[in-house]
Amino acid sequence: MSEPASRPRAGAEMAGERRSNEVLRTLVDEMLERVRRLSRGTTAWSAEERAQAEAELEAIMARVRGEAARPHSGK
Repeated sequence: MSEPASRPRAGAEMAGERRSNEVLRTLVDEMLERVRRLSRGTTAWSAEERAQAEAELEAIMARVRGEAARPHSGK
């Protein structure tokens, strides 16, 4: 079956929002870079290393959620 006509449009609107919200885009890029660095790191983490990594990612996600929930005027 074919996809609903509104689906591609919604995706395009979401892409436009990502581009128009530079702060959110920067935060998401920061989060992705941190995840990539963590995945390239050691495979055997101590409990302390794992807790630190989780805390760092949670802090970034809190900033992402805060920015995403903030009203934006768009350009």
